[in-house]
Amino acid sequence: MGFFDKLRELFSGGDGGAAAGDPHGVWFHFRCGNCGEVVRVRINTMNDLSSTEGGPGAYYVRKEVMDSSSRCFQRITAELWLDSTRRSVVTSDVVGGELISQEEYEAALVDE
Repeated sequence: MGFFDKLRELFSGGDGGAAAGDPHGVWFHFRCGNCGEVVRVRINTMNDLSSTEGGPGAYYVRKEVMDSSSRCFQRITAELWLDSTRRSVVTSDVVGGELISQEEYEAALVDE
C-alpha cells in the first residue's frame, strides 16, 4: 500500500455506510478543536454533494458541525472535496476542529 492509499484510507470515512445497509451514506468524523469532543456526521452522496470542475476533487460538500458536548458547543466548519467514487476525501479544509479517521473516533469513544 502506497502513501496516497494510506492517506485515502485514513480520510475515507470508514466503511462508507454501505456495510450497514446505507448505500448513499458516508460517515465523516471530527474532533472539536476547543474541547476535544468527537462527532460523527453523515453525508448523503446523492443529495449533499455538488459536482465540481477544475477543483481538487470531483465532488464538494460544506458542512457546519456542532460539537455536542455540554462544555463548549463549538461550531466546526468542514469543506470536503471527494473523488469520483463519492467516498474518499481528496482534500479538506476544517475550521474549529479536525477531520479524523474512524479508528481515531472509535478510540476516543472508548476513552470516555
